[in-house]
Amino acid sequence: MRRSAIGALAVITLIVSCGGGERPNEIQGQDVVVRLFDNRFEYTEVRIPTGGTVTWLGAGRNPHNAVSVDGSWSTETVFGSLEQMDGDAAVLTYDRPGTFPFFCTLHGNSKGAGMYGTLIVGGG
Repeated sequence: MRRSAIGALAVITLIVSCGGGERPNEIQGQDVVVRLFDNRFEYTEVRIPTGGTVTWLGAGRNPHNAVSVDGSWSTETVFGSLEQMDGDAAVLTYDRPGTFPFFCTLHGNSKGAGMYGTLIVGGG
């Protein structure tokens, strides 16, 4: 009985240490979609090449947005409002390489609290 318990514990430890069942915090690609769930971004690290796009997609019951900390981009510029609801999409193309921290002005702040993440364009 004791061997079974130890064996089961070893399997569970292996699964947890390999990240079994956890959602990734990062997405990368030429054109990616990031859903804005209730009080969290689907991904907190987004990597795209220069010229790539991010579709910021409202999801959940609460309004959301995505705004760069340095003010260089915002979902408001293409969507027309800082309040995206479920199904609302703002597609932004990023032509300037760099690292751009971003946040939701309704559920986070520029200091990293709440809904906050990082966009890396062109390898950053």
